[in-house]
Amino acid sequence: MNLTLPADLIWTVAVTPLEEQLPQPTKAPPQPIAILNRVLVSNHAAKAALCERRGTHDAAHRRVVSHVPSAPPEIRAMMSIPTIFNPNLNGMEPIPDFLPSPNETVGFNYKVDGILGSGSFATVFRAVHEGAQNRPVALKCLKNAKETMDAGLGEARIQSLIRLHDPHGRRHIARLLDCFYYREHLFLVYECLNASVLAHYMHLETLGPRARAEYWHAGSIGALSIQMLDALAFLACLGITHCDVKTANICIVNAERRIFKLIDFGAVVLTHDAHMSYLQSRWYRAPEVILGLSWTPKIDVWSLGCVAIELALGFLPFQFASTELVLAAHKATRGPFPPWMMEGPLGSIYFSGSGCVYEPNTTLVKLLAQQLDPAIFGEVVSFSDFAETLLTIDPDGRPTAAEALQHPWMASYGLPPIDPPIVPVTPASSDEVPLTAR
Repeated sequence: MNLTLPADLIWTVAVTPLEEQLPQPTKAPPQPIAILNRVLVSNHAAKAALCERRGTHDAAHRRVVSHVPSAPPEIRAMMSIPTIFNPNLNGMEPIPDFLPSPNETVGFNYKVDGILGSGSFATVFRAVHEGAQNRPVALKCLKNAKETMDAGLGEARIQSLIRLHDPHGRRHIARLLDCFYYREHLFLVYECLNASVLAHYMHLETLGPRARAEYWHAGSIGALSIQMLDALAFLACLGITHCDVKTANICIVNAERRIFKLIDFGAVVLTHDAHMSYLQSRWYRAPEVILGLSWTPKIDVWSLGCVAIELALGFLPFQFASTELVLAAHKATRGPFPPWMMEGPLGSIYFSGSGCVYEPNTTLVKLLAQQLDPAIFGEVVSFSDFAETLLTIDPDGRPTAAEALQHPWMASYGLPPIDPPIVPVTPASSDEVPLTAR
């Protein structure tokens, strides 16, 4: 397959100047396909949905189920993180957020020149490593709060475990290069990748109705799928569940060669951690998590199935305003739930006595057949079977990442023998704004 791309299909993330307010995410477009005709839920579920819309939640709807695994082996380890400070100051910052001056050097070596993105727990700055030939890096600054600090320390520990077992960075996972504590903030220094898959395909949507489809066809989705399954299988072998696989957390390394990496390990759960029932982004959340059942790394496989469908269609298959509707869409497109799942800890919140949640309007296979043009996308039937396999409702029947790699559709794709270096694409001058003083 010829992988040469038109220049306008290769895009990198824009850099926002520090003094500007970061734009809020735009609302997702309306669901173009009616997956549900009508929702039929229990009175309890209807009341909970109403409370969610109004912003008030009763105790039952807030209920979080925790499954505590067996006790871990009694082992102690230590991780040292450098603390960088001015000995003439006590280090107390006047405000909780980190606001660097334009071109400020953070720590000893990292000169900040822009913002790559911001979320609830951290802001990611673009910087250059002055001690390494101005190598570009992504500087993840955790917000100054206990819960975010704990999450950042956990991410650093997970990355040290990954690096121990993948020292050369061959498993399609973003590499942590450095970490340190500076001005009351924990900083994690990552290799600087290109745009997220979400930003990339949303950018392509602005270029016309065919631009996304011409890049995100079966070949590109297959390349992404086999790399992410390889990463997830590797993580599962280490007892790691990522818990937040989505298009925003997969970044492009090389657009022409279809090389991708998984990012953001702030929500990771290990085998012996308590397994909570409130995790994963709602639209990518596995049904066993929603229902408060025990779960395994297969929840990441479900999320990857959602990613594959999202890239193929240009919208999420389970993008609804409440958890009840997400669960209803699961049942509508992927068949009935087994009784043992409906009888779980949170089953009575979502299911009526007869087990009804919905009146289906379409199935996943029909949805893909209606929306995908084989002349542009490629082999639709094989992709549909692959997506259905990943989106198996019953986790007992859903494959692990290692098993999903054996699916016949994956036989058409191979893992890159050696990851190429990251090839940054110079954005248009209108996309990149240098830092200026306030």
